[in-house]
Formats: sequence, C-alpha cells, structure tokens
Amino acid sequence: MKLAFIDPSLAGVSGDMLTAALIDAGASATKVKHAMIHAGRPFGKVSVEVKQVKVNEIMATRVDCRTKDSGGRTYPEIVNGIKDLRLQPEIKSATLDAVQTLGKAESKLHGKPLKQLKLHEVGAADAIADIVGCCTAAYELGLLENEVIGGEVAVGRGFFEFAHGFLPLPPPATLEILKGVPVVGKPIDAELTTPTGAALLVTLVDRFSKVFPPMEVTSVGYGAGSRKLPVANLVRVCIGESSDMQLQEIAVLETNVDNVPGNVIGYTIEKLLEEGALDASAIPILMKKGRPGFLIKVLAKPKDSERISRLLALETGTLGIRVLPSVHRYVLKRELKRVDLEVAGGKFKPRVKIAREGKKIVCCSAEYEDAKMIAERTGISIRDAIRLVEDAARNKTK
Repeated sequence: MKLAFIDPSLAGVSGDMLTAALIDAGASATKVKHAMIHAGRPFGKVSVEVKQVKVNEIMATRVDCRTKDSGGRTYPEIVNGIKDLRLQPEIKSATLDAVQTLGKAESKLHGKPLKQLKLHEVGAADAIADIVGCCTAAYELGLLENEVIGGEVAVGRGFFEFAHGFLPLPPPATLEILKGVPVVGKPIDAELTTPTGAALLVTLVDRFSKVFPPMEVTSVGYGAGSRKLPVANLVRVCIGESSDMQLQEIAVLETNVDNVPGNVIGYTIEKLLEEGALDASAIPILMKKGRPGFLIKVLAKPKDSERISRLLALETGTLGIRVLPSVHRYVLKRELKRVDLEVAGGKFKPRVKIAREGKKIVCCSAEYEDAKMIAERTGISIRDAIRLVEDAARNKTK
C-alpha cells in the first residue's frame, strides 16, 4: 500500500514549501503550476515560478507564487470562489477542507462566525493558489487516497507583525490548527510553520508520529523556503510502500492479586478495554504461602498508562501496579471496516477488523458487540453470527 511521510521537524512548513516538496517527490510541476494560476484568477492574478535551488548543499525545489492582491475577503467569498474553479472533485474537496480548517481557527480566535469572518493574509490570491497547488500535487502523487503520516512540526520563537499588530510566535492560528499534533520548538527567531502550512498538513495527514514509519522509500522530495535560517530551510516528503508489520510503542501494566473474585476480575477486564486498554488478561498463579491468585496484565498506549493504572487499582483494590514503559511490539497493519449483511430478513452493518500481508487477508475478526447484537435480534447463535460477518468481509475484500 502506498504511504507518504511528511517531515516538518527541521524548519516547519508553509504552503509553498509543502507544494515544492511534493513536486520534488514526483508531482507534475506543469500541472501544479497551471492549477495555481487557474486558482488565482477569481481572486487576483498570480505568477508562479518553479525552480531548483540548493539549500545547505542539498538540491531542492522552490515554488514562488506572487500577487498584488492584498486579501481581505470574507470566508464565504473564498469558499464560493473555490467551488467555481474547474478542479478534480478530490482536489476541490481537499482545498475546501484546508480552507475550512483555516476559517475555523480564525473564527474561534476572533470570536466571529464563519459567515462574518474576513481573512487577510490567508485570504489573498497567492495563499489560495498555494493551497490549490499543494492539493493538486498531493492528488497527482495519489496521496489523497492513501495513507499519509506526519512528523513533529517545528515552530519558531519571537514576534511577528500581522494585520492587527504584533503577536508572539507561533501564530495563534497555527497553534489552534495544530492542537493534538506533536510540536517541537526551535531556538530560531522566525515564523517556521505558517497557518496555511499547518492547515494543509492536518488536511493531508491521517496520523502523526514522532518516529520515521516503517516503509520502503521509493522517492524523496525537498521543498525549500525563501528565507535564510540557521538550519536548512526545508520540508521533506518521503513516498513509498508501507510495511505490513508496524512497530508500535506500548506500556505493559501488571499486578498480582489473591483476594479478588473471578467475576470482579472479569468485570475489570471489560472495563479496562472499554476505557481504551489495547488488551487485558488474567493468568492464574501461585503466590506466596501457597495462595492462589491472578496476574492481571494490561497493554495500553503510553499516554494512557496512568489513567488505566488508576482504574485497575480502583476496581481490584491492588496496592501496586508495575509499569514497563516504552515496550515495543510488531503488529500487522489492520483496518476496521463495516460490511453489509442480511440475516433473517434484517439488514445490518457490523464492524470487522481485517489484517493483511500484502494483498492476502491474514486475519478477519468480527467485532464481538456487533455479532452479539445480530445474534440477539435474529435468534441465531453467536458463533454463526461471527462466521457470517467474517465471511461477508472476506467476500467484500476479494
């Protein structure tokens, strides 16, 4: 399966830098340039130059988009202008998503509804052209229909001047957009990640990772910024094929109990799974003085380990929980899908987990609660419900 990794951890990301990196990775410069010029027409004439430059002795692509347009359009004006553009539906949809992300951030910061919001710098013709150009490049590379992973996002320090005065870096809109995204501060007095760059990043990226994902790299692109920085002013895009096996960081939580009834342990395991534990189990053990007990073992995301430990202590009364942090495990890449299923005249859309090795289905597992609901509503056995769901999934994915 195709996979892309966008790495903005060195010098951040802007719209023109990300567009340039995607061109450098293989997108058609001619098609991207044409799309950008076309996108600018409803808002203001833009000129676009795509060229090769050398940054810190690394060859990269730079996209320079210029306009005399000063922006200051309302959000509805921008959206309507984009809707009227002759673009592929996927490109137009991604463009509108990025603009909506920008609009929602600005709307919250300024306390104005989207319909009344006026966008200055990000509403200018060159900013809109950058967004369309980036989404066009992503479409050309097939990234709008495949998985995209983002790295940590670099942000600078200091102050910047905008339409309403001076504010500290990173810009408020950039921080609003990057909520929930791993961010790394750099000791550089400059705006590294722009609101437009941040909006495009969260639009294209499916998930973020602090480490380089397991993949077979087939092409690498470098997009150059226009300013001279203490570090190489580049954003990097790597494109390739994903590995079927993924390395996942987990925390292992363990506790021994010898005075907890089996039904309480069963309830606790259900509760832990409901609250986000990746897995939970109980193993019979022989404890000191020959007392029978249980070893309760829980797998959790590292960020959830404290919360899960507190729940485990609350439900079992244990006085101590061992934590094995930063443990790694290999897992097959999985996807959760819904399938259409008709049983005893009833129509259902149960969920099923599918794991693959290449194109081959290695494991197909029906979600228990969905299979249980089908069994209860139709009167068939839970075993038959599970089989029907899994068979439907296999037939759908052949």
